[in-house]
Amino acid sequence: MLREYRAFILDLDGVVYRGERLLPGAREFVAWADASGRRVLFLSNNSFATVEEVAAKLARLGVPKPEGRTLTAGWAAAQAIAQRFPSGSVFALAVASVERMLQSVGLQTLSLPDDPLAPHDGQARPDAVLVGLDRSLTYPRLRYAMRAIMAGAAFYAVNRDPRLPIEEGFEPGTGSIVAALEYASGVSPLMIGKPAPEIVHQALRLMDADPSETLVIGDALDLDIVAGHAAGLASALMLSGLSDAEQANEATSARRPDYVFADLAGLLAALQA
Repeated sequence: MLREYRAFILDLDGVVYRGERLLPGAREFVAWADASGRRVLFLSNNSFATVEEVAAKLARLGVPKPEGRTLTAGWAAAQAIAQRFPSGSVFALAVASVERMLQSVGLQTLSLPDDPLAPHDGQARPDAVLVGLDRSLTYPRLRYAMRAIMAGAAFYAVNRDPRLPIEEGFEPGTGSIVAALEYASGVSPLMIGKPAPEIVHQALRLMDADPSETLVIGDALDLDIVAGHAAGLASALMLSGLSDAEQANEATSARRPDYVFADLAGLLAALQA
């Protein structure tokens, strides 16, 4: 059945690379897909880089032709907020790249005010709070975001990734910040990235791909696999990132992948068999 797939939605962190290290089979898989007339789209829950920065990283690591076929949850979040609040204001727990994405779609990004303990009233309250991967997170910034949400600002989260795979192991992901804000405010966020299926549907539209012929490939049972199944697509788990073989064997229902491989090299070998 693997040979019947004509399109692939590829996660990045833990599938194509870990930090600045390209994972086994990644370059060869994309080159084979291109040469055989199949379609590839890179779909990342990335919440700390622009689409252009992610594509530039893929190119730097030797992945063929990433430009024009990369979609990130950060970019999707910026578009979602701009559609709801045209020219609105956003307080972002995120890096500068995410703020630039918000500005590029006409949104105003707010800095921490001089008096972060002042009540949110009138124009002092942002229209939305967006949580990405904030590597400069401080308690005052977290407190200001919580108060804005409790005062009525819309709460958006790029993703719920608990950890981010890097060369040396893992670091806390966007989901760890989301969880703190959600618990403190008592408000659940509007989720943009995986496991929400909408971003997978968006990827299908960009690829002009038939869902029955498309395979979602990821490394996280609770993110990639759940999102793929929620969107009605088959899924393949790579054991090169967040989830391990024991977790895959124990997974049930929407978390259970249709296929499991060590990495993209293993998937490619099975496709070529």
